[in-house]
Amino acid sequence: MTNAQFQTFLNLFIGLEHSVQDGELIVKLSEASNNEEVIKSALESVGYSFDKFRTIRGNQLHISLNVANWAGDCPIFDKWIDLYAVVENSSNTPEFFYIVETKNSSIDNSQFQINIKLFCLVRKLLVLLSDHCEPASGSAKGSKKVFLIIEADDGIAKYEFSPSIDWEELQLIQGSDTHIDDVEKLIQLNQLGDSQDTERRSVMRSAFHELISVCHDEKEIFRRLLSSITHFKKRYDEHYELFVKRFSINKVLHEINDQDLSYTSKINEILSSAQNKALAIPGALIVIGAVMRIDQVVDGLAVAIGILVTTIIVHRSLGVHNATFSHIEKQVTSEFKRYDVLNEDVEIRKQANQTRKELKGLLRKAKANSSFMRGAIWFICTFALGFILYIACNIEKNILVQTNKLKNEAAVIEQPVQRVKEKSSSKPPADKAK
Repeated sequence: MTNAQFQTFLNLFIGLEHSVQDGELIVKLSEASNNEEVIKSALESVGYSFDKFRTIRGNQLHISLNVANWAGDCPIFDKWIDLYAVVENSSNTPEFFYIVETKNSSIDNSQFQINIKLFCLVRKLLVLLSDHCEPASGSAKGSKKVFLIIEADDGIAKYEFSPSIDWEELQLIQGSDTHIDDVEKLIQLNQLGDSQDTERRSVMRSAFHELISVCHDEKEIFRRLLSSITHFKKRYDEHYELFVKRFSINKVLHEINDQDLSYTSKINEILSSAQNKALAIPGALIVIGAVMRIDQVVDGLAVAIGILVTTIIVHRSLGVHNATFSHIEKQVTSEFKRYDVLNEDVEIRKQANQTRKELKGLLRKAKANSSFMRGAIWFICTFALGFILYIACNIEKNILVQTNKLKNEAAVIEQPVQRVKEKSSSKPPADKAK
């Protein structure tokens, strides 16, 4: 059935006297409208089984409202409450319908039609937001009962209610096209199919909890939602804006924490490397003292040169580390400066300033430790060179002492020998004495 076909069908009785009697729509035809061929064509186009003996009786058109006479659903309803009964059970508004009571059709945009459409859309929205519903499937899904468990700041909120309302109450709802648009947008936001569907649904459930938390009876919940759909949409927008802002803030804070951890790790790694290099000097001295015995000036000179060269190398390495700390400090200042422009995000700015302050303090301590280590290695080097010089001087003195001692001992030994030689040379030969 098309709009044109349905309009042709309505033209059969629009403007003519008609009413519902005994399950039939009876139309009093005029001479101009009493054309069997036209009537038959119009009725068959909308799926009605035309009977040449029963459908037209004299100057009256009899259209049965029994479903058996229609190829589909009968589009004619005596009253709005009859149409609402069908909608309430199926959760769907018929595409084409005509109400004899007020002479309105689906082509019109009456207040009752808007309210019924709003009823169906809000029920569909509740099905999307619910954790469980009855029936759980089908076109009438969620028409009997919906169940929601919402985690709120004040604890867990549970809602179980029937998404239904009496026709008398539904008539009092002042629905509008704006309300219809708001519900359709909310439904669409739950069905975008992107990665944010779950978050939007959670935010919408939170706004729903805030809206109906004042209800004292479960029967009030659906009625309040119907009458406050614009307010519900507004609360959702506010909640979602806060969620996005909070998500952005948390993301930036996480980024700041990652940078804090990264810079801290770099500083500790560089400082640890510097400490290992600084320990090379005392370590070398310990090894030298353990495995080498300096007993000559040449040995002491070699050790002194080795210690001096090692100290210079370590000093230059520590200088590079110190320059690295200065470079990292500039990076920290530049990296965290970009958070100062986020005027609306005081929390981010506060966290960034705190992290920047702590990192700079850590860098100052690292540079101070590096300077201390450079001073320490030169102190150790100076002490070691002085000690080697002292040892060398002692070695020289010992050599002189040993040399003099040996000379004295040689002189003492040489005197008796000399006397013996002198005596033996002054004694005459035995033959001559005789």
